[in-house]
Amino acid sequence: MKFTTRRRHVGVFTALVATALALSGCAGPGAAEDQNGDGAEPEGLSVALSNGFVNGWRLTLIDKFESEAEKLKTTGVVSEYSVVNAPGENSATEQASQIRSLMLQNPDVLMVIPASSTALVPVIEEACSAGINVVILDADMDTSCGVVVRNDYGQWGEDSLMPALEAIDGAGDIIVNRGVIGSQPEEQFHERQMEILAEYPDVEVAAEVNGFCDSATAQKEIVGILGSMPDIAAVPGCIGGMGVVQAFESAGREAPVVVFDTDGKSLSFWKERGIDNGSFAALTDPGQVVAAMYVALAKERGEEVPEDVVLPLVQVTQDNLDYWVDALSADEYAANAWDEESTGAAITALLAGEPAEAPALP
Repeated sequence: MKFTTRRRHVGVFTALVATALALSGCAGPGAAEDQNGDGAEPEGLSVALSNGFVNGWRLTLIDKFESEAEKLKTTGVVSEYSVVNAPGENSATEQASQIRSLMLQNPDVLMVIPASSTALVPVIEEACSAGINVVILDADMDTSCGVVVRNDYGQWGEDSLMPALEAIDGAGDIIVNRGVIGSQPEEQFHERQMEILAEYPDVEVAAEVNGFCDSATAQKEIVGILGSMPDIAAVPGCIGGMGVVQAFESAGREAPVVVFDTDGKSLSFWKERGIDNGSFAALTDPGQVVAAMYVALAKERGEEVPEDVVLPLVQVTQDNLDYWVDALSADEYAANAWDEESTGAAITALLAGEPAEAPALP
């Protein structure tokens, strides 16, 4: 069942303007009900997910998408759903072509994890102009339409540093493990970490390494410099904690406070090694795709939705480590358990100018 198109435009007649505002989410729920027949529950929707590239984190996201879409299919809200992974290595050109092919299938909802936050803006706006309900995931994209559902990279930088500083009581030598230098996420991530470190005069950055948010790369980089390093209290930054610990072990040195990946293999390593020094895990949330689905459904009802839905990241601590080790397979990443209720609460909070809260562990 195809629902009413969503476009940002100015009509000639007042009634058309009011309808356009309600449908774009610029009017409140009451106005939407007046125009849309009491905000009826969407049904029979076709939903497509376009993914820029595939890695372990994205595979968890896709699994969460398919599981939730299947649930919605059993209730009649969704009639069909599909996932299309763009070929090549994160090519915006290839993904743009893929999105145009999906548009020919006339989906009600198009969810896009973009290969580029800038190069894909034109095709996103094409999809909106075709009347498709577009939701952009895991990217800070500046468009004239669609809703962005994402984590905040600056907040990720903070969440990947503050627990380490607290664990070492705000003093000691550290190595900063950077991500993909030059990328937008890493710039925001690193900038926030440098702002925080400026407030800790007793913390000395002994070195920076480029670990590429990858455990094996982080291990190699740390091994290359560790012989010349003083006692290192912590290695905060872009995950890679398992590789960092292995680098210190190979040098016969005690493991510092590290930031583990949130996949089952890394968390099991953390538990099995008995590391209890304040180490933690922090990463963007593949579960955001479930929240994005309920954001799209809210738009279909004509409800007010923020243009930028910023959600909390996933954080694993010593206190909830056992839960995640039991819950995850080796290659699966931890994900916040978003559902319709928790997504609605997040939308309400954001519209009120307050931060969204992560759902409680199941």
